[in-house]
Amino acid sequence: MREICLIVDGHSLMHRAYHALPPMDQNGVPTNAVHGFLAMLLKAFNDYEPQYCVVAFDEHGPTFRHEHFPAYKEGRAPMAEDLRPQFAVLQEILSAMGIGVVSKPGYEADDLLGTISLRAQKDGIDSLLLTGDRDALQLVGEGVSLLFTRRGISDIVHFDPEQVKETYGVTPEQVPDWKGLMGDASDNIPGVPGVGDKTAVKLLQEYGSGDNVLAHAEDIKGKLGERLRDNREKALSSRMLATIDRDVPITYQLSDWRLTRLDQGLPVLQKYGLNTASERVRRIAEQNAPDNNSSQPEPSPWQAWEQPQSAADVAAFGENADELSVHVSGTELTLARPDKRRLKMKAAPYQLDMLSTAGPLTMEEALSTLTKTPHSIAAHDAKTLFHRMRKAGAQQPALAWDTMIAAYLHNPQEKSFALEQFAAPDASGVHSLRTQQVQQLKDEGMTALYHEIELPLVQVLYDMEVVGFQVDTQVLTELGQVFTERTTTLQEDIFRHSGVAPFNVNSPQQLGKVLFEDLGLPFRRKTKSGYSTDADTLESISDLHPIVPLILEYRQYAKLNSTYIDPMLRKVEADGRIHTTFDQTGTATGRISSAEPNLQNIPVRTPLGRDIRRAFVSAPGYVLVDADYSQIELRVLAHMSQDEAMCDAFNQGHDIHTRTAAAVAGIDMEEVTPQMRSAAKAVNFGIVYGISDFGLARNIGITRAEARDFIDRYFERYPGVKAYMDKAVRDGYANEYAQTLFGRRRYLTELTSRNATLRNFGERAAMNTPIQGTAADIIKAAMVRVHAELAKGDTGARLILQVHDELLVEAPEQQSDNVAKILKSCMEQVVSMRVPLISDVRIGRSWYETK
Repeated sequence: MREICLIVDGHSLMHRAYHALPPMDQNGVPTNAVHGFLAMLLKAFNDYEPQYCVVAFDEHGPTFRHEHFPAYKEGRAPMAEDLRPQFAVLQEILSAMGIGVVSKPGYEADDLLGTISLRAQKDGIDSLLLTGDRDALQLVGEGVSLLFTRRGISDIVHFDPEQVKETYGVTPEQVPDWKGLMGDASDNIPGVPGVGDKTAVKLLQEYGSGDNVLAHAEDIKGKLGERLRDNREKALSSRMLATIDRDVPITYQLSDWRLTRLDQGLPVLQKYGLNTASERVRRIAEQNAPDNNSSQPEPSPWQAWEQPQSAADVAAFGENADELSVHVSGTELTLARPDKRRLKMKAAPYQLDMLSTAGPLTMEEALSTLTKTPHSIAAHDAKTLFHRMRKAGAQQPALAWDTMIAAYLHNPQEKSFALEQFAAPDASGVHSLRTQQVQQLKDEGMTALYHEIELPLVQVLYDMEVVGFQVDTQVLTELGQVFTERTTTLQEDIFRHSGVAPFNVNSPQQLGKVLFEDLGLPFRRKTKSGYSTDADTLESISDLHPIVPLILEYRQYAKLNSTYIDPMLRKVEADGRIHTTFDQTGTATGRISSAEPNLQNIPVRTPLGRDIRRAFVSAPGYVLVDADYSQIELRVLAHMSQDEAMCDAFNQGHDIHTRTAAAVAGIDMEEVTPQMRSAAKAVNFGIVYGISDFGLARNIGITRAEARDFIDRYFERYPGVKAYMDKAVRDGYANEYAQTLFGRRRYLTELTSRNATLRNFGERAAMNTPIQGTAADIIKAAMVRVHAELAKGDTGARLILQVHDELLVEAPEQQSDNVAKILKSCMEQVVSMRVPLISDVRIGRSWYETK
């Protein structure tokens, strides 16, 4: 097998990573771009196992292309200040790992990619290019393939010549001509005016090359032919700018870039707090470790992979094993036993038939056979595995461990929880990772949280996804029609008030021109793409012209249709129900999120949004039982702060917002007005999120001085809360993490930043993570208890949805009162605190009726 050299466009990937990830730093040094770069690089190492690697960088200053076209790349924004220093950090890391680093004055990184890949090809070594620059498509050919970063840091596409042609309509050899005809705005390459992507592709498909297109320009009729004839030199010049130089004068020894010293970069990775990358590098280095000091490498504890030839082989593999580690990835199934035996079977790329000599063994048969022998399993993302087993008709085994959930508990701020981030991406990796995690969770004090809440929650969420939520599609369709009719009427009113010809109300550019040029309204800010027309901007001028409220209302109706009605109608399955997906590892605070579709963000603050809940109904013969915790975060705050006044308010059953308003104003509760209660409510909930005087002033429409005074008086009345918040920040700096009542951790890397904005964010996280995280733990614990009690009581009821502090159960109508008691009891007694937990329970035939 030919060796592979991975050649990376350093500038391309660093910019991609910088814009894909939020700010991160270590001791004041920004690292988000480095983190993202290494994630992409190490994924390529895992997926393609190259023997060599080099990273090419652009040099500062002009290139040979500027000599031909001084405006080349003109207009690009300067490099972000917190990205610039990260290049030195990255190069320090790469050098320590023994990865090549190259650059050449007067040339760009893609010229180096072209030169090195051509020389490698001559030496009989395949090249794999990793870049986000489409210019590199021209380099794809025999012995050269491309990994193209399409979006973010995880959407990476592999291109060979056929895939280039299939995706873009041109061959790799035609890419410079393609760019020469259509230009490239990102590099300020002009191309032929009026010739876009599709036209350029059509011309090249018809004439074969750019030279041939220009040679036949006289034969091409109309404006297109005229443009080609008038801009011949511009097309040729643009092609030259887009052509990669594959003969850059650089000297190197390919052997210097052989990947034999990766582990020597571990100290530098740890120096910059890149712990995930450090762990992945350590694993890759161990897997690829050569002989050290002429000694034999340590043998793997695992036996060679067994290849099943029949369902009987799979069944026999599981015999006498109390537990199996299981991993399914695409068409590959792997199993591992505690005695270090392991099994691997792989399906054909486009079939479910397993490759075997004894006859076809499908994935369905393998999974079904697997569960015929009673044992528990360990898996990574067990919920997804359970869904696959269900489709295969397999019985669901008991779950002993889920390594993805344990990895999430260990560090909830990981950007990805894919198995390859932590261990070998197979069942033996699951087994080894599980062994490591058992001690890890014990050391961090999260063993009980894992076994009592997080692990059993996997089954709860799986069951909820399988059951789904009944939808009345007629209600959704009728709502959609109402919203559409209203948007049409509003659009006509907008056109009438604009006084100009009809325009695209959904286009910020066209809308901005109408508002701020044609109507002369004051604007807040203007960017390269035009005037800002976001909600804040429009709200600030809503009193200045009748068109603005109409636009805001139009957007509200249009969003309800595009974000909720249309997607939800598409998601209703054959059983008449929507089956959302719950994400147990999606937030740093421990909250569960929902997607495909997101049932947690259906608007409830407006009558229009609430109307959508009319479409979510119970099945025939059933009702919905809904329970919502009352002010759970404030009750958690009272418990954790031990503030006597706040605890007393909850224990007395007082309305906490009225009590707060009275305490701050120094009056009796009976004297509190609705406006005073509203302001107190804003402060109560704002305190949980570390609200500032500026934020409070904006929220309730008072001056910053008044807001500061309100907050000061609040803390005078609730001194325990002030003391708790101050201590939370001190503990955050001391421990570098915040912790919930149940032991869940969130790491506060922002507190070590030199950036004041990031430090302020870290301080707010130190204050609110214990509150929000504990509330999340409580609702999860309640879900586990409710799920168990409903099953134990044989009620026929099933938990179907969790939204923040709310649980929704679908119950047989005759069991509704009993289920309501179970739900209320489970939620209120799930944990003992200094103040009572209260849940409000309602019953209805639609989600709307339970509110």
